[in-house]
Amino acid sequence: MLLSILGVIVALSPIVIIHEFGHFIACRLTGIGVKEFSFGFGKILWHKKSAKGTDFQIRAIPFGGFVEPEGKMFLEPEDPTPQPQEFAAKKWYAKLFMVVNGALFNYVLAAVVFGALIYWRGMPEYDPVKLPSVIGEVAEGYPAKPAGLLVEDKITAVNGKDTPNWQVLTEAIKARQGDLNLTVLRKGEIVQITVKDTDFLPDKPQVLGIAVAGQLVPVSLPEAAWLGVYQCWYWTKLSLVSLWDSFARKKAPDLAGPIGIVNIIHKSVHSGLENFIFLIALLSVAVGMFNLFPIPILDGGYALVFIWEGLTGKLPSMKTLTRAANVGMYILILLVLYASYSDIKRIFFTPKPATQTEQITQEGN
Repeated sequence: MLLSILGVIVALSPIVIIHEFGHFIACRLTGIGVKEFSFGFGKILWHKKSAKGTDFQIRAIPFGGFVEPEGKMFLEPEDPTPQPQEFAAKKWYAKLFMVVNGALFNYVLAAVVFGALIYWRGMPEYDPVKLPSVIGEVAEGYPAKPAGLLVEDKITAVNGKDTPNWQVLTEAIKARQGDLNLTVLRKGEIVQITVKDTDFLPDKPQVLGIAVAGQLVPVSLPEAAWLGVYQCWYWTKLSLVSLWDSFARKKAPDLAGPIGIVNIIHKSVHSGLENFIFLIALLSVAVGMFNLFPIPILDGGYALVFIWEGLTGKLPSMKTLTRAANVGMYILILLVLYASYSDIKRIFFTPKPATQTEQITQEGN
C-alpha cells in the first residue's frame, strides 16, 4: 500500500511541477510578474521569496499546484489601469503563450522520457524479415505445447527448408500439407520435433501456437529524440481518434478518472521500473492534451478567449466569461463523475481479459 502511495506521488509530481514550470517560464519570458509558485495545496510547509518577488511554496497536499501571476486575468470596467508587469496589461499573444505553455511543457517532459527510454532500451523491431525465428511464447491449447516446443527455441528449418527469419517460418507453417518436421536449436543443441497433422485444430489448421520473441534495436541519440517526439504525436492522435470514433458511433467514451489513474499507477509500480517510467510519460501526454481542450477554466478555454481578443481586439464581457466559467465547471464535474463511474465499473465489475498467451490464435503461427 505504501509503495502504491509513493508511486502515485512520484508519478504525478513531475507532471504537475513541469506543467506549472511551463507557466512560470512563460511569465518570465513575457515580463508577467509571478506572485506565487506553489507545488501542492493546503497548508504551506516551506516557502522562500525570490529577489523578483515570487513566493516559491511547497504545500501539505502533494497533488496539483499553481502559478499565480500578478494582477487580475480579466479586468472589470471599474478596475484601474493595470501595471506593466500585471497579466492583464500584456498583449493577447503573450497571455496566450502563458496559458498554453504549461501543456507544452508536459509534452516536452513526455518527449524527453519517451526518448530516454528508447535510447536506453532500444526500439522494438517489427519487420518479420529482420526478426529471427526464435519463439517468445507458446500458447496453451495449440499443437506447439504438446509437441514440446519451448520459449527461446530457434526453429532453423521446417520440413527441411531453412527458416532464417520469422517471415519464412510463418510462411512455411501456413504452406504445410501434412506433418511439420521442425529442426530446433535449443541451448546449443539440435533437436528434431515432429508436429502431427492430426494435432492441429480443425478450425485453425495453420495455427501452431507460437509467438515471436521480441527484439530491441539500438538507436542513436538523434533518432531516440525524434522517436520521443513521435510517441507524443502517436498517443495524442490515438486518444483523439478513439474519442472521435466513440462520439461518431454514439458510444460512451472510455475515460479514466482519478480512481482509474491511481489504479493504473498502482499496477505499474508492481510491474517494473520501465513500465512505471513509461506511464509517467503517457500521463504527461494525457495531462497536456486534456488541458488544451477548449473547455472554459482549462488552459485551452482561456486560450480561446485570448485568440478571440487577438481577432476582435477586445475581450468578451465579464458576464460572458463568468457564464462560460460556470459551464466549464459543470462540464468538468460531469466528466469526473462519469470517469469515476467508468473506473469503478471497469475495475470491479468487468471480467478479467484473456492472458497474452490465450490471445495468440489468429496469426497463423
